[in-house]
Parts: sequence; structure tokens; C-alpha cells
Amino acid sequence: MIEREKIKNVLSVFLELKEQNDSDISDKLESRGLSLCDAERVSAFLPSAFCRIALSHKFDLGFPDTYKVQGVEGEFPYKAEPIYKLAIDIAYEIYHNEPELLEVFNSIVTRSAEFNTINKALNEGAEIAGACLSATVYFGYRTLGKKRGLFSKVFS
Repeated sequence: MIEREKIKNVLSVFLELKEQNDSDISDKLESRGLSLCDAERVSAFLPSAFCRIALSHKFDLGFPDTYKVQGVEGEFPYKAEPIYKLAIDIAYEIYHNEPELLEVFNSIVTRSAEFNTINKALNEGAEIAGACLSATVYFGYRTLGKKRGLFSKVFS
């Protein structure tokens, strides 16, 4: 399992590659020592988790407890994703206690589908108070939506 400090050490990648796609971010995270599985999960889940913290402090919104993966049937619980849980904790810590990381924080938030959905709704004049977001659909990832066996957990 990935450690908190390892995630904090790669946050700057999101700012460095803010104009790049998720695949480029995953590749850069791998080059920084993360396994493919961890790199994809950091690339996918950090924006959603950071956005959840940012938006929940500004708006009365409901957030889903599950996510979907394009091409894979069913929904998957965020609570089964250790990286998502760590990302929530890290985002909360940065949001409240580390203003020097605001630019990095915002570069992560604005990558999320949730941010784009809320931003679009607000720009269209929609009333979002009390709205509930639907499950995010992640696409282009090779490892999301697949059960990780004990063997892969030991060697990832």
C-alpha cells in the first residue's frame, strides 16, 4: 500500500503537467517510483477527493460513495480505495493548514469531473444548493475496476 508521504511527494506533478492528460500524469508518477496501479489511482482519485473537500466547504452538495469505470460493469466503493481515503485526509490537511500549497491544491481540484460539472452548472446559472452528484465515470485506466489479489498487493 502507498504511504501518505509518497503521495504528498508527487502532488507537484499535477501542477507541472496541468495542461497534460491523465495518462501523461500517470506516466510521470510511474517515473517518480509509483507502481502502475498506484500511479493510475493517484491520477484518478486525487482530483475527485480534493474536489470533494474544496466543494464541500463552499456548497451544500451530496457526493457519491461509489465510482464507475468505463467498460466495466457495476460501481465500486471509494471506501475500498486506500489512495482515495488518504487523498481525502491530505486534501483536508492542505485546505486547512498549508496555504503555501494552494496552487498545487487548485491544480488538482480543477482536473476533476466533479469540478467541471459544478463549474458548468454555475456558469449556466443553475441552483446547486442541495444537489447530489452522480458517480464519476473514470476512463482510460488499465487497472481501475479490477480486483487486486493478494499477489498484486504484495508486488505493486
